[in-house]
Amino acid sequence: MTTTTEKPGLVRRHPVLFGFVLMFVCTWPIDLWAAAGSHGLVSVTIPPFLPILVGYGFVVAAIVMTAVLDGRAGVVALLRRFLIWRFGVLWYGVVLLGPFAVALAAIGIDVLLHGTVPAFDEPFVNRILGPSFGLAVALPVFFLIDAMANGEEIGWRGFALPRLQARHSALVASVVIGLVWAVWHLPKFLTAGSAQSYPFWLFVLDMVASATIYTWVFNSTGGSLLAVTLLHAASNTSTITLPVLPAVTGDNDVVVTMIVVRCVIAIAIVVIAGPARLTRSRHPIPVAP
Repeated sequence: MTTTTEKPGLVRRHPVLFGFVLMFVCTWPIDLWAAAGSHGLVSVTIPPFLPILVGYGFVVAAIVMTAVLDGRAGVVALLRRFLIWRFGVLWYGVVLLGPFAVALAAIGIDVLLHGTVPAFDEPFVNRILGPSFGLAVALPVFFLIDAMANGEEIGWRGFALPRLQARHSALVASVVIGLVWAVWHLPKFLTAGSAQSYPFWLFVLDMVASATIYTWVFNSTGGSLLAVTLLHAASNTSTITLPVLPAVTGDNDVVVTMIVVRCVIAIAIVVIAGPARLTRSRHPIPVAP
């Protein structure tokens, strides 16, 4: 009696690669359209709500790929990661307040080095929501919008990270995601008036450091997509409500300092938690088949 072993298809052999490709396919057309429109290269102006909803392309890509690979049960398991919320008050403090602490630390260091206090009364968020919102209102409004509209985490941490960690260390998985995450932002660097108006290589460094921190949070909270989604929203909110971006400060000093601070934090996490797991939690490392 002879048996044959069915070889896995190309998608099953390279699920993360195909997942990344689908994420780009579902999101880049909108971002490239916005970039072209900002330079007057297209005759049809992109509807203003579309760039806000671009993150839902990650939701589509992650669910489609998970359904192909793991079926309905896999999709249910993926979505249930948003319901993991019992990870302790300390972690809520880390994900909600940590990004603001990093930004404020960078501002403080820059003031000590250069002696100039940046203006807090003209944050970048005014260019998005309009100047009629005061900071006390703009901050929670933008945070809620970003938390609900930004679907990136189901792609980066929900789909890709567990699959990469099934084959590689948590640090290697973080570096891979950080590099792809940075490349995904390229159209935003090509968009006139974008918040990303500083050298791209700095952004790559920032994304690798940030991906390491996000992996640490994800692994330490039992694979909670809620935790990293809140962290992502808080990071975006802190960056556009505090004077750190070159578009607000007039130079790269504060944003460079903030990136250095994040890199130091990422290095400390690697040293303390270990590159293999990037966590000291007893939770099993979230992996996917």
